[in-house]
Parts: sequence; structure tokens; C-alpha cells
Amino acid sequence: MSAGESAVQHSVTDAPVESAIESLLTRLGNIESQRLRDSLAIVLDNDRETKPAFSSSWVLPIPPPQAQLVKSYPIGDAEVRLYRLPDRTESLYFVAPFEYSLDSRQLKLLCKAREELRALNPGKVELRTPQEARMYAVQVGEKMLAAASKRDEVSVGKDKSEEKAMLRKLASVLARYTTGLGVIEIPLTDPNVQDVYIDAPNSRCPVHLVLGAVDGGLSQRCVTNIRLTEGDAESLLSRFRFESGRPFSEAMPVLETNLDEFKSRVTAIGKPLSPHGLAMALRRHSTEPWTLPRLIAAKSLTPFAAGLLSFLIDGRCTILVAGSRGAGKTSLLGALMLELPQSQRILTIEDTLELPTTQMQMLGYKVQNLFVQSSLGGLGEMTADEALRVSLRLGESALVLGEVRGQEARTLYEAMRAGTAGSSVLGTIHGNSSKAVYERIVHDMGIPPMAFAATDVIVIAGLARPGGTQRQLRRVTEITELAKSRGPGEFSQLMTYEPKVDELRGVDRVLWNSEKISSIAAQWGLSTEETMENIRIRGECKRRVVAESVRRADPSLLGARFVAAANAKYWSLVESGLAGDVLLSEWTSWLAGGW
Repeated sequence: MSAGESAVQHSVTDAPVESAIESLLTRLGNIESQRLRDSLAIVLDNDRETKPAFSSSWVLPIPPPQAQLVKSYPIGDAEVRLYRLPDRTESLYFVAPFEYSLDSRQLKLLCKAREELRALNPGKVELRTPQEARMYAVQVGEKMLAAASKRDEVSVGKDKSEEKAMLRKLASVLARYTTGLGVIEIPLTDPNVQDVYIDAPNSRCPVHLVLGAVDGGLSQRCVTNIRLTEGDAESLLSRFRFESGRPFSEAMPVLETNLDEFKSRVTAIGKPLSPHGLAMALRRHSTEPWTLPRLIAAKSLTPFAAGLLSFLIDGRCTILVAGSRGAGKTSLLGALMLELPQSQRILTIEDTLELPTTQMQMLGYKVQNLFVQSSLGGLGEMTADEALRVSLRLGESALVLGEVRGQEARTLYEAMRAGTAGSSVLGTIHGNSSKAVYERIVHDMGIPPMAFAATDVIVIAGLARPGGTQRQLRRVTEITELAKSRGPGEFSQLMTYEPKVDELRGVDRVLWNSEKISSIAAQWGLSTEETMENIRIRGECKRRVVAESVRRADPSLLGARFVAAANAKYWSLVESGLAGDVLLSEWTSWLAGGW
């Protein structure tokens, strides 16, 4: 960076307008001129974006005058403010990055250190992952910044401890803009953010995103004060291509990959599919696996519905979780996996690593993951169909498919009919109803209707919009069994969602006469009454976990670790011969403090 180059850059404002304003100010007295100048500066800055010279991302420094602040919170060294925008159906997700508030001398230090770091040859240092590259950039960058601050006589603190803390923060910023993703990292590390969108053309379209649970009259859909440049998008794409090893060109203008560092899945599109340039959608995964109690706490399903699903999983059913994009299919599938006993071996097949396999392994589950080729292609990967055929030779296991959508569906149903698909089969599929799932599998994928009969239960994850508002609620809207005695493609709804009461409710007559529930009861030697009691007790256990979490103000009780322990305790009591309210009483005593 040259000595005369500004460390802070501003987007260009309309020059004639500024000239006219300046002319008006000269005609006024000193006091009036200064007051008007201060007022006009705020108005002008609402339309003027800014950025440090080492970044290519523009940030609006001041929210619109009509914006109403609802809440603010820190994300790393940045501040996030959420504003309500009157007369608009979206909110404002306002980012105040730490590095955008530094003084010009500190910014110049970062600019110089960035150029030095880029020119540095790591030599024999082996940087195998983005995390290792970031750590290297922080360590080396901190030394560079310390040397540069002494050489250029730039103060970074009043004493040694303050200097050290500031140098560490500056080194973190340096890593963010060399080995990281830049300012876009802020929403990608915000646990409240679910999806981030970068549209084309990048220089004219602000980044926008979707929040999870919101309050204070905020909308889940938000526009941000961040605007990337085409260079930003190209840099991001280069990193995604390098890490994934997947092709991207005009002949293959779509790239899908995982960002493990940010627990996200990215889909990028380019020309000619996107005529105005690169566009991206980044979908964040939950850092904590979803569980049935956590879904109850979020009102996605009722305790009884959770008990029913637990019962069906324990009964080794074939369950398909269906729904539209963003409805929570994978989250629900992960929660169902945690209902399998830790003694059960589990094989998962997925092309984007979203299922909580690593967390489950750390909890003692026997999980083997098979990573397969994306539908868009890849390097050195097997197809889902090939991996499924391999999995059928890996021994008795519960089989979990991240998504059923291609040739693997035929292999899967052949295996299920032959009885070689494992103790139970779980998977997700796109479809908004049981009938839609049947139509897709039978007519679109070419599975014979009689083969589809290997499916036992379909669970629909939906998006409810109470009162027709823009607010979207993730809800389990239907639990349906295949009515095999009535013929192909016939279903019985065990539970259905009622929007007016925002609740999933059971159809008692259907539940008591359910073919699948009766089949499991016969295998276990239970009467119909004992079976319904079994489902009720399971649901009540999960309801009490949620209640205890609220009583203690301890959300960790809804997490995978505690839920795995709670399920293990339930099964140990079953093995000891307890049932009904006696089992529930013993289990509740354990919950109250025995664990």
C-alpha cells in the first residue's frame, strides 16, 4: 500500500449533490452551517458505504433513519444489530465489524501485513486444512504486526497487556482476510442465522439471510448492510473449488460442497446458468444435533408424537422423512438417529455431511459414514447407488440415507423386499405429503408399487405460516403409515397438524387400529392397551426432559449427550422388567438427580 493511499475507502456519492450542499453551507453562518453540516453528514452516510482498503466488501456504516433497533449481540469481535423496518416485510441484519472501526494507522498496518503474509512462502510448514492455515496466519501475522507497529511507531495499546490483546485481535482480522472468508464470516458464525444468500450481480445486490427463531416483531427474512464485489465472489468460489476438488465452469456452472469450518453447505452457480455472474446460497447446519426433546421445546412436535416416533424407531420401521427445502428434514432425521440404541450399528450414506455422525461417535454410538458423489459430480467418490450396494455387504446395521433421489432408490427397495437392507431404514426425500412421496418414488423413480410397500411410515416436515404471515414455523405436519392391507399407495394418517391450535394431534381410531403399531405389538408380545401405554410413557419421558430443562434453565438437557443418556436409562429399566407408571417413576427419579 503506497504512503498516499487511503486506508479507508468510500463508495462514490453523487458529486453534483455534494457540491450543491457545500455551496449552500458557505452561505450560512458558522454555527448554523456546522449544525446543518452534521445533520446532512448523517443523511449522506446512509447512502455511502465504506470498507478498509484490505477488504473488498462494502458495509453501510449507519442504518436507515426509520430503522428501529430491537436487539444487539456480539459475534466474535463484531457487533450484530437487528432492526425492524416499518412498512417492509423484512428486517435489517446490521453488522458492525471490528476492523471497519479501526483508525487509519492501524488499518495501514493490516494492509502492509496482509501483503507480506501473501508473499510469504510457508516452506516446510504443512497446512492441510483451512483451520490449520488460519492458525498459521494468526501466529505469523501477530509477529508481523508487532514488528510493523514498532517500526512505524503505531500505537496499538497503552501498556503491554493492552498491546498484546490488540495485536491478537488484529492478527485474527488478518487471518480472516487472507485464509478466511472475510466479512461474510460474521453471519456464518452467528448461531441465529440459518441461510445466507449472495445474489448476482454481487456489486448491486446486498447480502440477505434468514434467521431462526425471532421475536420483537422481527421478520425471519433479513437484508444486510453487506455488499460483496464480484472479486469477493470469485475469491470465495476459488476456495470452494480447491477444498471440494469439484469442477466448476460454463459447462458445469453449479458447485455444491461443505464448509466444515463453518458447519455450512454451499451451492454456487455461475454463467450461463446465472447470466449476471456468480450467486451463492450458504445453508448453516446446527452446531448441536437436534433431538426429539429439543424439537418438542421448539414446538415442532408434541410429546406424544415424539413417543410415537421413538416407538416406531425401536420397532425397526422403514421411515421416510419428507418435506420441502428448509423444512427441517435432515434435522428430524438426525433426531430419529439418536433414538436408536447405542448397541445398534448404524451406516449413513450422504453426499453432504449434515448428519450428526461425528457427535454420535463421540457419545459411543457405532456409526460408519459413507461419503458419496454429489448429484452434480465429484472426484474420487462413489455414487450413492454404488455405496448402498457396498453397505449391504457390511453386515447387519440400521441404514440411514441422507436423501433418496436417484438410482439408489431401486437398489434400496430391492434390498428391503429381500430383507437385506438392515434392521431399520431411515432416509429423507422431497415431497409435501405421503401421496406426493408415493408419486415421486413410483412414477418418477420407477419403483414398482408393490416394492414401495416396503415403506412403513412417512413423516412430513412442513413450514407453517400462522395467519398467512411471512413468519415460517418448522412443524411436523403429518405422521402416516402405509395401509398395506388396502392396496398400493393407500395411507392412514396416524397424526396430523392442526394450524388453528398449532399442534400435531393423533387420530385415536387410526392409532388403535394401526397395522404397523399392531405388528410391533405382536412382535413384543404386548396388548393394544400396553402398546398405547408404551408410547405414552416414552412421550412423557421426553416431556419431562423439556420441563426439567426449563426448570433448571439448562438447555444442555435437550442436547444429544443427555438425550442419549436418558434413552439408555429408559432401555435399562425396560430390560429389568419395568413398564408403565412404575418405569416412569423410576426414570423420573433418575432425571431428578440420580444421573
